[in-house]
Amino acid sequence: MPRFFVRTLTVLALTATLVSAAVERLSAQQAPPPPKAAPPPGWIDPRNPPKEDPTFKPARTPDGQPNIAGQWAQASDIITYSIEDPELERAEHTAISGQRPMVGRPIVDPIDGKIPYQPWAAKYAAFLHEEHRKPSKIEYLDPVSRGLQEGIPRINYQGTFQIHQFPGMVLLTYDYHHTYRVIPIDGRPHVGKDIKLWMGDSRGRWEGNTLVVDVSNNNDQTWLQIVGGFHSDAFHVVERWTLAAPDHIVYLATIDDSKVYSRPWTLRVDMRRQKVEEQWENAVWEGNKTPTVTGVVDK
Repeated sequence: MPRFFVRTLTVLALTATLVSAAVERLSAQQAPPPPKAAPPPGWIDPRNPPKEDPTFKPARTPDGQPNIAGQWAQASDIITYSIEDPELERAEHTAISGQRPMVGRPIVDPIDGKIPYQPWAAKYAAFLHEEHRKPSKIEYLDPVSRGLQEGIPRINYQGTFQIHQFPGMVLLTYDYHHTYRVIPIDGRPHVGKDIKLWMGDSRGRWEGNTLVVDVSNNNDQTWLQIVGGFHSDAFHVVERWTLAAPDHIVYLATIDDSKVYSRPWTLRVDMRRQKVEEQWENAVWEGNKTPTVTGVVDK
């Protein structure tokens, strides 16, 4: 066979292989289907949000910050049981409890709505998923179910919270677990790199109407969801809190962990202002009865 035809066939075969691989990658990255269950009234879909008004100008605090103070709660119908596939993964719980299925899928990048684990980490995440109903060891049970802290960003889709603003500082107080966050916005550095914290160490700055918060110094003990969204102590989060309208905050968290994830990924939660006069607690404590109920014995 002439060399020209051999080269041509080789090029065609290589092209077909590359096209097939590209199609395979695209297929794996398809957006998840729309929810089967009916979302609640006023739901804001993180994957199909309303268009923002670029001309909106928020009120300002006396020291010049965009005024985001008040009571807030997520309006994206997210449940901490699963942020990847809440309808499917919580179906058994829903059937037993009779609770309405929650349909919010906050992961907007990658488009398939899944946490982009490295191969080894994907296997461990699958193991934790299998263990979560009847864990063989207490460390395989969701830390929040054991009364431990939520970490960032999970606390922001856990319940309602209040934002307070002061010169040089933003304070967040959460109804869940008596959790709070002090976010300096005066340019001070993070604490020492060897200090690892359940809620990380937050440092903020304003970029226009957006409060950008860098969250470092995270420990490796928190999970992103009950079914086992784990990470290492290299976990790093950059939050963007944007006041898009008087009663609407768009929250984006870009997450990276070079030890566990194959690339950075982003989740979105839409917050709606709550018309309430006081903040009520949702008490959680270490040593609660969840491990006993699930049959886990702490050895």
